[in-house]
Amino acid sequence: MRMHGTLYEITNVTSFVQHYVTNRSQPSTDSISPVPNAGIILHRWDQGHSPSLAQSNTDDMGRFELDVSIAPDASIYLSAFGPDDVSERAVEREQHPGCWYRSSPFVPGAIDGGDRDIYVARIAIPREAGFSQAQLASALAETKKQVADLEWIKGRIKPDGITLSCGGRGAKASGRLVLIPDRSGDLSKCLHHSVEDFRLDLPGPSWLVGLVVSQDAIEASIRAGLADLADEINRRLYLSAISLFSAQLPMTDPAAVDKIVSETTLSFSRLHYESTPADGQSKVSFTIMSEACFGFPRTLEAAKTQQ
Repeated sequence: MRMHGTLYEITNVTSFVQHYVTNRSQPSTDSISPVPNAGIILHRWDQGHSPSLAQSNTDDMGRFELDVSIAPDASIYLSAFGPDDVSERAVEREQHPGCWYRSSPFVPGAIDGGDRDIYVARIAIPREAGFSQAQLASALAETKKQVADLEWIKGRIKPDGITLSCGGRGAKASGRLVLIPDRSGDLSKCLHHSVEDFRLDLPGPSWLVGLVVSQDAIEASIRAGLADLADEINRRLYLSAISLFSAQLPMTDPAAVDKIVSETTLSFSRLHYESTPADGQSKVSFTIMSEACFGFPRTLEAAKTQQ
């Protein structure tokens, strides 16, 4: 079984949605543009960060073709990468580009052989809608209130990650929270995080500390807190993206807006860190921004198989 389709970029969200809703998912041609030389990749849904099952590049007209019969018993999903991201993935992997589109999971048997056209609206999240140093300080202050033994905590957004340190009762911990666009099949997440350069210093001889408190339990607790912070940044950028996209829709009824949003998937193609000049004695601060990509349709299954 082979899947055929065309990848389009939405050039006019208002016009696209008006025709997409009224013409049974057929948009007007003046609101879209085919995307050549983009990457189309098939993944196992439960192994999104593993090597791909199949991949193809779009041709000059944005068309692609994939063999979806290679994983007959597995849930799979499809992702799409823009032309710039395709070259960056091959040349400079450390840039960690995200993707333009991620489908909801499906099984190959749900594909009926028809065309599966994909439409993507790219929306930049500006600095005023990003995650700022001030918002980080507020989130850390809230964390300090909730943890009884935490005497101090501080962090700073930098282009290579968020550096964090905290202490209490003579113990100190530090680390770097690194965020990259999430490319997995979990559509609830737009960001993937890792903790780098983690260090935990506890007071007293190591053998005595081991008797009194579990170092592993403390580290696990701190890492869980960093995961919560990553989720909060994900939530705020996600809401900013939804707000910016909703503002371009041709309807004002909240229920109608929510319906359109529910028919899309949201991915971040990349993260940006924009600096704010230092004021007086303060240090230069950074704000985390992103390019949000809203993709239609959410599911690639044939209509008769959708629940």
